[in-house]
Amino acid sequence: MCGVIRRGRRSRIEGTGDARPVRRAPLSALAAGIRLLHPSHAAMVWRDLFRWPATPGDSGQHLQATMGWLCRAQDRGGGGGGVSAGYSLLRGWLPPYPETTGYIIPTFFDYAHRTANAEFYARAVRMADWELQVQLPSGAIQAGFYRGNGSKRPPAVFNTGQVVLGWCRAFSETRDERYLDAAVRAGNWLADGQDSDGAWRQHAPETETVVHAYDVRTAWSLLELYQLVDEQRFLDAARRNLEWTLAQQHDNGWFEHNAFFVSADKWNVPLTHTIAYVMEGLMGAWSCLRDDRYLEAALRTATRLREIFEQRGVLPGEFDRTWSANATYSCLTGNAQVAGVWLRLPRECRDPQFVSAALGLNRYVKATQLLHTANLDLRGGVKGSQPIFGRYTPLTFVNWAAKFFADALMLEEHVAGARTTEVAS
Repeated sequence: MCGVIRRGRRSRIEGTGDARPVRRAPLSALAAGIRLLHPSHAAMVWRDLFRWPATPGDSGQHLQATMGWLCRAQDRGGGGGGVSAGYSLLRGWLPPYPETTGYIIPTFFDYAHRTANAEFYARAVRMADWELQVQLPSGAIQAGFYRGNGSKRPPAVFNTGQVVLGWCRAFSETRDERYLDAAVRAGNWLADGQDSDGAWRQHAPETETVVHAYDVRTAWSLLELYQLVDEQRFLDAARRNLEWTLAQQHDNGWFEHNAFFVSADKWNVPLTHTIAYVMEGLMGAWSCLRDDRYLEAALRTATRLREIFEQRGVLPGEFDRTWSANATYSCLTGNAQVAGVWLRLPRECRDPQFVSAALGLNRYVKATQLLHTANLDLRGGVKGSQPIFGRYTPLTFVNWAAKFFADALMLEEHVAGARTTEVAS
């Protein structure tokens, strides 16, 4: 499960790590308050509070700034190659995050090829090597942030799947068997822990909910692994989960079992972030197996989100089963992911409305990004929420938002180039 950073004295939610003793809270609160008073931090909050207008720049500019911020996040991740989970206006740079480092790996390989810059290739390899170091003896990947070998963190299904995606790409790029061996160990752990109906109901320690539609992104990772090793159990496990996931979709495109929480005092409906995870998993599975049911399910959800964005001009951060907005903030991570989904739709589904909506959603995220601040901790980062004090990862720039935004901007460039070629021909 990807990052839910929330304020509070005792939280076991993603991004806070182990619960902090209450007796340390006053000192921590004082330090956080002092940090928030930093001029660039305060300016960021005031900008969102008063909705000061911002003009987005060229997409290439934003892409370069985003990748630069991700490089700094890796450099501040402890020196081992893992990427810091993000930068908090209250706590500074956070520890490295195995889950998101895993799926950042393909982004860095993509950008390395796009720019012919060997530094990004080398950084992706360092990430993959670091993941080898933090893999658990069982083959799984731990939940939450990495706080050293002495930190006992339970394994997590979703997190493991995202690192498998990174290792599969690292092996495809380098042919280093260590990555494939690690991915196979992780894949076996995933297959062993799956229920007979295809769902995973164990090893989700950071959510109140125990079964998740967004685990289909892990099923996609098993398909990528299957294509490399031709191991039938990985294909079978992935297909079982895909069938279970399809059964969770309503006719209107909304998915059951796709929220982090069930408590009434927390948000107990899906975020655009988790909704996009499901679409990404289904489209990844379609690209591997060409089963049109997966594409049709993703398209049904993508179409509903596009209609909402066209009607409102903004994408709220949460939706209930009737697609009623349950939030006054926008989840920037989800925005970037949804834009990426719209741009990935194959030619037969990508009508001009999807492309136009994706470009609009990218512009929205660009307008929230700081390109010219002298504070390098903020420059090029992407907030969890707009405004920054929205309840998804409040007051924090998170690495997974930056990753998905970089992906969306590279896809935008690719689609724009393809359209230019079509017109020319």
